[in-house]
Amino acid sequence: MPRKKKAEDPRSVHEKQKEFLAAFGDTLSVARAADLANVDRHDHYNWLRRHKSYSRAFEQAREIAGQCLEAEAVDRALSGWLEPVYYQGAVCGDVRRYDSGLTQFLLRGLLPERYGSKTEITGPQGTPLQVKIEVEFVKPSDPSADPANPG
Repeated sequence: MPRKKKAEDPRSVHEKQKEFLAAFGDTLSVARAADLANVDRHDHYNWLRRHKSYSRAFEQAREIAGQCLEAEAVDRALSGWLEPVYYQGAVCGDVRRYDSGLTQFLLRGLLPERYGSKTEITGPQGTPLQVKIEVEFVKPSDPSADPANPG
């Protein structure tokens, strides 16, 4: 039984790219954007390699998406969100929740000197680490005396 040939897509590459970038801006996901734009996600990676203008447009879309995500993260860390409280199966109020892990992550990014990871290696009492490198030149021995080389 012969395989069905895929119907030819009448859209130009430029139109597909434009639809993909719009969908990526909405979803922040390559796979979901490909589904919404009705393109193969591998096309996106090929476009990145072959089309400089597309590559620049995608980087710009990623930057905008990152800024949107960052704004949402800051809002959730600072303002929190309301979570319903239930009593006997019915909502009786709300409680404001904050994401302390997200706050910590944002602090590390904004003030790395105070909250970032510190992986400094020093000598005693914080003095500079002293390193001594010795190189020893050895004169080759007689090959007939080498037990690893019997012949």
